Amino acid sequence: MCGKHVILVAEDDVDTATMLEELLTLEGYEVELTATARAVLDALAERRFHAVLLDLTMPGMTTDRFVSEIEGLGTPSPLMIFSARLPHEMQAIAERLHAAALIPKPVDIDVLLGTLSKVVLGSLGSPGSTDIDR
Repeated sequence: MCGKHVILVAEDDVDTATMLEELLTLEGYEVELTATARAVLDALAERRFHAVLLDLTMPGMTTDRFVSEIEGLGTPSPLMIFSARLPHEMQAIAERLHAAALIPKPVDIDVLLGTLSKVVLGSLGSPGSTDIDR
């Protein structure tokens, strides 16, 4: 959909993914859901997103390998890591991936929406990033 900010939600828990999709759609975002590590990597390789809500623990590969694969893509999409991992673990991975934000689980909806808004606006402010290619 032209004009909408496109968000990739990488979450394997069906209830959480559904809640995020409904919430973000109501907020005016276009949402693409992925539920496996391979699907996330394929989506990131295929296109750029205004933001990626990224759960670090996804079916199909270990977290270390998943992080390495994402790192290897050099994705220009801003990553927002959301995880129930310990804060120091999240911070180390976020630094490695140059993540735009960390959101601890359970997710505080107000924090999520506020942070997402800032990340999306930041992605729009960088040169040549006003249009997301499909």
